Amino acid sequence: MPHRLSFLGTHVSYKEARVVIFGVPLERTTSWRGGQAQGPQAIRAASDSVEFFTHHFRKDVRAARIADLGDLDPYRPFEEILAETEAEVTRILGDGKIPVVLGGEHTLVVLAVRAAKKFGPLQVLALDAHSDLRQEYLGLSLCHATALRRASELVENLVVVGVRSFFGPDLEEPVFASIQDFQEKLQPNLPIWFSVDLDAFDPSLCPGVTNPEPGGIFWADFISVLRKLRDFRVIGMDLVELAPIWDPSGVSAVCAAKVLIEAIAALWT
Repeated sequence: MPHRLSFLGTHVSYKEARVVIFGVPLERTTSWRGGQAQGPQAIRAASDSVEFFTHHFRKDVRAARIADLGDLDPYRPFEEILAETEAEVTRILGDGKIPVVLGGEHTLVVLAVRAAKKFGPLQVLALDAHSDLRQEYLGLSLCHATALRRASELVENLVVVGVRSFFGPDLEEPVFASIQDFQEKLQPNLPIWFSVDLDAFDPSLCPGVTNPEPGGIFWADFISVLRKLRDFRVIGMDLVELAPIWDPSGVSAVCAAKVLIEAIAALWT
């Protein structure tokens, strides 16, 4: 039978799983350099090079019972892909499991949040180098540059960490927070959707993204975020904007795989 890549080589069935991964290799509203469609498979391939155990949280990530459903078909109209993404997150949450969406472009967060909102009030914690708070960009109201604006319209609270690229008016938005104090802006009793745009990291750590920005967060910062998040209820996450074609070394894909391992181990084992 043909071999299909899966994250960490997992063969856990959907029925047995607590955490359910699926990829959406969406690359339709890119405004500079592309390559995000290759992200999900690159993350899976890189996961073969790392250990299951995380010393930061003293956990074996396999305890989370991870299923990997593969990728949605990207060769369809934009609206169909978005609708299927929303439907899949809805199904996974409705079955009492944790959805993890691998992108693809950051637009995906809007569909994930729209699905999660069907189950009650929600807040979003996003790691991102860019504010993504434009009302529209290049004539589009739904795209990677408006993703967090659209998400904010759906939820009770949005907190964004790691931003160092602003288009102007958004600089005064109250949603921005630092690594040190972001948890103070989160509402303690609201579930969280965790959105990780890999360009939040410093390019020295993760250069293979579509829009790198100097001055990003480092590994210890990310682990600090996860430690603080353990005091909250995180119901799902997306991991987006890996563009492996811009990093021939492959280290960015390894970084992305480690992000996922640490997050799952910290929040759901």
